[in-house]
Amino acid sequence: MNSPTPHERHGYRRLSGQDAAFLSFEGPGRPMHIGAVAFVDAALWRDLAGGFHSAGLVETLIGRARAIPGLDHRLGRAPLSGWPVWQRDPALDYRRCVILREPAASRQDVRDIAESAMATPLDRALPLWRVLVVPGLDDGNTFALVFLAHHALVDGIAGMDLLTLFLDPTATSGQPETARLGSPPTDRRMLFEELARWIELPARLAGKAFAIGRSRSRMRRLARRTTALVRTCFRLLSPGPTTALRGSNEGSRTVAWFNIPERPLLHARKRLHGSPNDLVLAAVAQALTGMGGHLPFRRTRAAVPVSFRKRSERYELGNRIGLLLTPLELRERHSGRRVASIRRHTTLQKRRGDAEGYEVLTELTAWTGQWSQRLLHWLAGTLHSYGILVTNVPGPSRPYTLGGAELSEIYPLVPLFGSQSVSVAVVRYRGSFRVGVTASWPDRRTLETFTANLQVAFADLTRATAAPVAEAAPRAGAGDPAPGRA
Repeated sequence: MNSPTPHERHGYRRLSGQDAAFLSFEGPGRPMHIGAVAFVDAALWRDLAGGFHSAGLVETLIGRARAIPGLDHRLGRAPLSGWPVWQRDPALDYRRCVILREPAASRQDVRDIAESAMATPLDRALPLWRVLVVPGLDDGNTFALVFLAHHALVDGIAGMDLLTLFLDPTATSGQPETARLGSPPTDRRMLFEELARWIELPARLAGKAFAIGRSRSRMRRLARRTTALVRTCFRLLSPGPTTALRGSNEGSRTVAWFNIPERPLLHARKRLHGSPNDLVLAAVAQALTGMGGHLPFRRTRAAVPVSFRKRSERYELGNRIGLLLTPLELRERHSGRRVASIRRHTTLQKRRGDAEGYEVLTELTAWTGQWSQRLLHWLAGTLHSYGILVTNVPGPSRPYTLGGAELSEIYPLVPLFGSQSVSVAVVRYRGSFRVGVTASWPDRRTLETFTANLQVAFADLTRATAAPVAEAAPRAGAGDPAPGRA
């Protein structure tokens, strides 16, 4: 059996600084869970009478959940510091997490369920994930699944991996086995473990400092990450304009989703010399430009998550992400020049390793406590240092299935941070870009306008040509991560 890591003691696991940050960002009217809405063919889920075999589906999902390490964990608190920890719940009733809803008459009903789910914080007395089963669509020929998982539990790629494990129990074949937590410790044992951790801490820090001092490559990496941290702090503390992108994100949520064929966008990518993520950011910038009087300003920043997850860390829960704060020029009318501008910014940011600054910042808050995480979130929201979050998550290489029934569509939904009013998430699945939009605008018409603009922007990109005079972009380092993958 593997020995416990610094984050893991006997019977419980401390949340990393980044995981705990997403927990501290949450408020009663500001949930911090990631979502996905999927539509599945119900033909293979018929009972002997020809009706929907809902009981069998729920039992199948519960069986899959039992087999996934970490889904039986609920939140606890470490003694002394009060830092959040994961503890196994040996008496968990999985039916409180896999929930059968009333049949839906239309996709609008599914949308209403998703909006309510995205606006309601998950009960922290239970594990921080849910699967909602919504039967009855298309005269009973289709059912919907609404997946929810707290951002403290998963980042975007871990969320997609979690979805894969629900749908394909063989997905982890060839992957290293994830250690499971033992029985929850007694309060006395946990106090002893935490005291031992604090006693061991100086020796561990001294060992790391000694190792860094003896290695030039580690010294260079430390300098790079420190510089990235300074840049991140500077951007987070730089105020942005007050517009319709800024507002209270407490309370209700509205969501929308649509899909765009992938092949025309891939051809556009070659013509415009941009990455798929550059094209997504360009489409978002054009959609914001089309908001007219709602957004009377020239530029905003997009927060773009970046995955640092290694291949060996696939199918593990938790967060391994950085963040790019990428400028979007909203007055640029030419699609080619817009993509070229975004490409210059993202390439330079990747070459400098700017995304690492956010990872360093959130891990530093593990030393200063959750009050510093709440302060960070408050500052970003008050200063409105970025206007919109845009994430582009790689999808599976083959269609998802559940008991042989294929998922025809899947749309990601992400939470709102700071004083954001809208976030956009994209996943590639079955030859299409699947786009999900989450907003807190009180007027649904604003969301509908933005979503329609975004669809038009993607269509315009498929017809766009390169900028007449495109500046050469700096060459990215070979090991740099790709933006938007979270």
